[in-house]
Amino acid sequence: MDIERAVVDLANSIKTAIVPHLGEQSAKRLTGKTASGDESFAIDDVAEQVIGDFVRGHELPLAYYTEGCGLVSHPRAEHVLVIDPIDGSRPAMHGFEPCVISIAVGPNSPDARMADVSFGCILEIKGDLLFTAERGGRTIIRAGEASPPLRLTSTTDLDVCSWSFEVAGRPMRPTAQALASLVDRSSLRGGVFVFSSTAFSLTRLVTGQLDAVVDIGNRLLRDCPGLRGDFIEAGLGSVIGLFPYDIAAAALIAESAGCVVTDAYGGSLGPTALLDTSEANIQSCIAASNLVLHEKLLAEIEAGMRAVKPST
Repeated sequence: MDIERAVVDLANSIKTAIVPHLGEQSAKRLTGKTASGDESFAIDDVAEQVIGDFVRGHELPLAYYTEGCGLVSHPRAEHVLVIDPIDGSRPAMHGFEPCVISIAVGPNSPDARMADVSFGCILEIKGDLLFTAERGGRTIIRAGEASPPLRLTSTTDLDVCSWSFEVAGRPMRPTAQALASLVDRSSLRGGVFVFSSTAFSLTRLVTGQLDAVVDIGNRLLRDCPGLRGDFIEAGLGSVIGLFPYDIAAAALIAESAGCVVTDAYGGSLGPTALLDTSEANIQSCIAASNLVLHEKLLAEIEAGMRAVKPST
């Protein structure tokens, strides 16, 4: 079995099924909660159905883990697919561009870590770009038959930095406090964006459209446990944040392209348990196109966290 080919085919099958629903009113219907506690929409259910049908229909000896279903085992599986069938469900159901299909391949083991991911695939839903990377190899971008080059920026000045951050399920007041200085520095001469899709954002480092990607949600909660009630309120009853399925494929793709990707403390995401979506395994992320910018971002966020702590 060519598992990499199967992953790309699965991504394209999911895309084919959900494109007709992009921006449709029916796609926005709430259908429940995902395994991680996030909200689930009708468009997510369409994508989830494709996965089971594809794996069974092609008789693939694969386990898979999805945002909606959790782990679906297979008695002969050596590999597990970690799938976010729509990373960016909210943009997708409104017909916006920042939404992608994310699939990572790891060993079928309860002890699997993000460092064990051997292959990552990100496919744009509204666009034509396909991003893939093998562990130990280089990131490849495909646009139909073409192979556009990687375009990491060399930006090191925070004043002209273009970056995105995440707000879904993160309490806005402390998030704004921690990031206020960075936003004020860069919003006019650089750019500050909220895409609601971490996988999409990380691929924009590879295309050169962004210099950095920031998600400090989990650091806020760890450093300021008194904010847990705010997280529960923002997450409508659950603590929501950056789960392994959000980032497993995209982190490998960004790192293989030459980006620096860590948690919001500067630590490696490699030890993160791949199949655990408990609150204890939620992560943060600071990613940058180069090491100098990454170090400056960490210093700025460290200062921003000091602004939050006295009020919590």
